[in-house]
Amino acid sequence: MLDISGLVSGYGRITILRGVDLCVREGELVALVGVNGSGKTTLMKTIAGLIRPTGGAIRFEAAELDGRGCERAVEAGVVLVPEGRMVFPRMSVWENLMLGGVHPRARARRAASLERIFDLFPRLAERRDQHAGSMSGGEQQMLAIGRGLMALPRLLILDEPSLGLSPLMVQETYAALRRLNGEGLTILLAEQNVKLSLAVSSRGYVIENGRIVLEGASGDLVRDPATRKAYLGRL
Repeated sequence: MLDISGLVSGYGRITILRGVDLCVREGELVALVGVNGSGKTTLMKTIAGLIRPTGGAIRFEAAELDGRGCERAVEAGVVLVPEGRMVFPRMSVWENLMLGGVHPRARARRAASLERIFDLFPRLAERRDQHAGSMSGGEQQMLAIGRGLMALPRLLILDEPSLGLSPLMVQETYAALRRLNGEGLTILLAEQNVKLSLAVSSRGYVIENGRIVLEGASGDLVRDPATRKAYLGRL
């Protein structure tokens, strides 16, 4: 479904990603793990079209996404839920969600999408008229995921969804991701929370200094003693 080969990307003259190869098959939940500054966010933004790569290729089914911009990615069905949630604080929950469904491909199905999101996150239904900025971090994360779902993604990319959340909210967020994946949504998840992300994913990649240094079944990555010592010390 998603096939990345030899990807080189960064910011101006600063190269962050150095020849990244990664794939996500339809229906998978794949984890990308690594410490802060390893290149996770740069990779997520490059896939989503927010950063133009300087080398390599990004293919999503029949679409070439490298350098084509975020509108092209959304049109193809690739949607990013960014680090830090990035909700519009002075707008209501409902207004934030409606903005997620402005693309012509999603606009006609906004009512059905909204019903699905309120079923997934009942708290958003309770707070639909509340300003997003007055909600807790966990509620804002639910809203950010819901806004992404309004765009009808075929591949949902999440960057650090557990960042800054309470343990209870982390559990609720990940329970929602498990449910979405169980319903068939393909997910690529970038996290510093190694233990949790590998527990919910089928496969994982470890990124270090802009390079993929390990990959494999998530269970194998967790059990391998050398991997635990070198990269998964948080387990």
